[in-house]
Amino acid sequence: MKLKKKNNSATEISNLPEEISGSAEPHGKHRLKKMRARNIVIRGALLFAIFIGVIGELGWWRVIATETQLPGKHFNLGLNATWLAHTWVGSYHTQAEYQNLFSLLNKEQIHYIYVHAGPLNGDGSDSPELYSYAGAFIRAARQYGPNIKALAWLGQIYVPNSQPSDGVLNIALAATRKAIATTSAYFTQSLGFDGVHLDIEPIPNNDPHFLDLLSDIRQAIGPQPILSLSTPNWIAVARLAIFMSKLTDRDNYWWTTYYYRKVGQYANQIVVMLYNTDMPTAPLYEALVEQETAHIIRDVQFESPTTKVLIGLPTYTGSSKAFHDSAENITTGLTGVINGLNYESFHTAFAGVAIYPEWLTTPADWAVYNTLWL
Repeated sequence: MKLKKKNNSATEISNLPEEISGSAEPHGKHRLKKMRARNIVIRGALLFAIFIGVIGELGWWRVIATETQLPGKHFNLGLNATWLAHTWVGSYHTQAEYQNLFSLLNKEQIHYIYVHAGPLNGDGSDSPELYSYAGAFIRAARQYGPNIKALAWLGQIYVPNSQPSDGVLNIALAATRKAIATTSAYFTQSLGFDGVHLDIEPIPNNDPHFLDLLSDIRQAIGPQPILSLSTPNWIAVARLAIFMSKLTDRDNYWWTTYYYRKVGQYANQIVVMLYNTDMPTAPLYEALVEQETAHIIRDVQFESPTTKVLIGLPTYTGSSKAFHDSAENITTGLTGVINGLNYESFHTAFAGVAIYPEWLTTPADWAVYNTLWL
């Protein structure tokens, strides 16, 4: 998920990506014109930032043509993923409902499922009443989807200098990091999940406390469980990341090559959230996904050859400053991923695509996915 800003300081998680800045409708024509002008500037600046990255790293990026023209099924390894709603561990379900879910997942070659089991409390713990049916879900997963890896999706907002009583995380606090690690160990060792999928946002570029947290979690869960991360977009230069964060009035949504490589040393799996990107048209979004796919795979593979990358794509609908379903959808997203994969002759870091979210993915969306990817 991605975050929206609230009251200029506090933030909140919503199940679906929403507008990032302000919720009030501007009043008057003058203010509306200023808002439109600002949006144009934001998008133009983002495209300029991408262009600078291309120019600055011509040895890494191909901007004229892809190397091959292979279809999606050539790259599909059957290791795809999706995010599941909280209801699967928070509410009672019949065996028929479990069977229907896993029948769909098996059919669509979904190998990893991120099952919402949070959000985490401000001190890093999780409330047992939120996942009271987790045991039943894991038993069903073993019966109906024995080849599917179920990961506990744990998330919360990261607010530096906050206190646990604020209800958000401050991972600069060693006690909070230890509690998150303990929570992760409980889900993997006591409840039987195959790993944890961590979605703590926003993590600023080069944040050292996040690396400390990943180290603590790995030590707590051991070497076998999967440590999976939701991660933001890539950008070429750290100063551009800071500039874009200020310009768009967002918290930091871009990581550089250096930080992607550092994070890759700790995680088994990186899932890039390529949605809510501010791209207003389908060609621009496809181009962004193409370049992000090619570059992030290279970065992770260069430093951490055993870490796998999945590309997160949207199936939800709507329109906001940051998201337009006419631009960002399963068709354009998969097209961008396939084009990005055609840049390279090696893809050892690539695992698959991740569909966000399962509960809003329609039969029509799955049909497109089947045509372009399976």
